[in-house]
Amino acid sequence: MSNVVTSCSVCQLTKPSQQKQAGLMVPIVPKKPWEYTGVDFVGPLPRTQSGNAYLLVFVDYFSKWIEVCAVREATARVAASKFLSEIFARHGSPNYLISDRGSPFVSELFEHTVSALGSTHRLTTAYHPQTNATERVNRTLKTAIRAYVSDKHTAWDRFLPQICFALRTAPHDSTGLGPSMMLYGRELDTPLDLIVQPSCDGLDDPDVQYPETLRATLRDAHHHARAALDLSHKRQKHYYDLKRRHSAFGIGDLVRVKSHPRSDALANFTAKLAPLFKGPFRVSQKFSDVNYRLIDVETGADAGVFHVWLCQWKSHFPTGNSLSNQLMCGSVLTQVVSFSMILCSSLLLVGCEQQQLCSTLCSNTQQWRNLQVLVLMDSNKPRYFILSYRNPNPNPNPSYFSCLK
Repeated sequence: MSNVVTSCSVCQLTKPSQQKQAGLMVPIVPKKPWEYTGVDFVGPLPRTQSGNAYLLVFVDYFSKWIEVCAVREATARVAASKFLSEIFARHGSPNYLISDRGSPFVSELFEHTVSALGSTHRLTTAYHPQTNATERVNRTLKTAIRAYVSDKHTAWDRFLPQICFALRTAPHDSTGLGPSMMLYGRELDTPLDLIVQPSCDGLDDPDVQYPETLRATLRDAHHHARAALDLSHKRQKHYYDLKRRHSAFGIGDLVRVKSHPRSDALANFTAKLAPLFKGPFRVSQKFSDVNYRLIDVETGADAGVFHVWLCQWKSHFPTGNSLSNQLMCGSVLTQVVSFSMILCSSLLLVGCEQQQLCSTLCSNTQQWRNLQVLVLMDSNKPRYFILSYRNPNPNPNPSYFSCLK
């Protein structure tokens, strides 16, 4: 009975799970300033007298230093220009730049700019914004702007310098230090500091080794911050994982993916009555225990990279082809299968071997198109079978139907 229920396509796509959400926390642990940098747009906000309607926010994962730019539009050109002027020109190239999958950040212009400046661009998985630490900063920024503007909603960009100064000098919960201390080795002076400590005694003393003192201060601050960040990440992971469960998939597993439909009044379609999931999909690549690349079972098309919390393992998901479930990349052939059975199956190869082998065959002859190749393991050695082909020759060479070593 259990197998019958779990094999029902309608049940698979419409019934929610009663389990905890899948996916334990995998924190990003930076070791130095500007190793990991997040970027995101906030808005649209009320357009100001200067024409600004968006915030472009950069945050350093290690020091928590922020750069905030008021901009007129959220485009790839603006993002690339501000990355060059506000980050690269001031702080150098971060090792990794993390963004969501918004259109400004997946454009070729932005990708080429980031790559040309020596940074590696990493995208968060779909519908999983907490990967990007900028999301938390955005909430803090909007709270601060709300407190400053009062009823002057079209003047919010005038208060950004004061807000940024406050956030750059305030001690952060994760490190216990202010971003300015983490980045510069000193706290930024305020008018009150200049009143209380107006003297600069000692700066002209040749015995004062300021560079050595500064390096020691930065070294101690970074050492303290690493320990504090490690403790903070462990604490956050502990409480986060209490509401999550471990779930991991293997290459070839069938999964369903959480759907995010939108209501359409003109089409008499409401998201409340739409299927909760879509699928089935097959796992084609595993990046970690929480990130997977999926392909469509029916077409073999790439569906993208998904976080495990969006996916659920449905081992009895019907595919309409039992042979396809048995013969997949990396599997061991456990029964004798004739060439006719293989050629009649519609299995698509999971993995990169299909593309490599097809490229080789197509480069040798222009007659072959749309090759589908099956990989089986024989004594830990891959063997390749042609599944389907398109050839104008009605009597193709039988040698193509033999194993390709």
